[in-house]
Amino acid sequence: MVTEDDIKGDLHTHTDLTDGLATLEEMVRAAAARGYAYYSVTDHAPDLSMQHVTDEKVLDQHDRVRALDRRHHRMRLLHGTALNVAPDGSVDGPDAFLAGFDLCVTSVHSHFSLDRQAMVRRLVRACEDPHVGIIGHPTTRLIGKRPGIDADLDEVFAACARTGTALEINAQPDRVDLGDEDTLRARSHGVKFAIGTDAHSIPQLAQLRYGVGTAQRGWLTPDDVINTWPLRRLRRFLRKDRTDRAS
Repeated sequence: MVTEDDIKGDLHTHTDLTDGLATLEEMVRAAAARGYAYYSVTDHAPDLSMQHVTDEKVLDQHDRVRALDRRHHRMRLLHGTALNVAPDGSVDGPDAFLAGFDLCVTSVHSHFSLDRQAMVRRLVRACEDPHVGIIGHPTTRLIGKRPGIDADLDEVFAACARTGTALEINAQPDRVDLGDEDTLRARSHGVKFAIGTDAHSIPQLAQLRYGVGTAQRGWLTPDDVINTWPLRRLRRFLRKDRTDRAS
């Protein structure tokens, strides 16, 4: 089964550009200290109403990530974004804007009470977007505070497998989403997974172990988890490249 030592990088993290507590540079240094081969910053998109960020600030962060990437020879940096899935399944931002990111983690952040069929359509459409590489905290549950969404998850799992979209195992202790039973079911559909911390501070990078533990209870191997893969294979997957994924 997958272990914490297999993880080559964290694909879902935040900085103080949006709702994180540490700067980009501080988060990158902390990730490098963990020995990662690659690391992704995925601050929230400008269109998410809870944030106060502009396209210009995002583009400036892009340039800063690229500059830091040139300085970190042992750890490659990816510039991503965390998108919101609208009720109709569309995501934040025009194609030209989204194409500039290395990856898009897309999640439901609102309208949690849509009916079962509408929620399935919403998530399936998000999976079908060519820019969406990962569905973050897929059921949106907050343990002890909010139940997961009402959706036929098997339909969502099938859509993820069909479109080459990974499902996140979010390692935040109040989420742990997907849970172990859903992870096992999704794996039976042929889904791939990303174990992400969704870290909003440096100490939260260490919460990766909770996601790994959930993955183990779902019987995942390193091949099931995209952030155990070499960067070249990971990039092909995030482009939804259908050719030669197994190399």
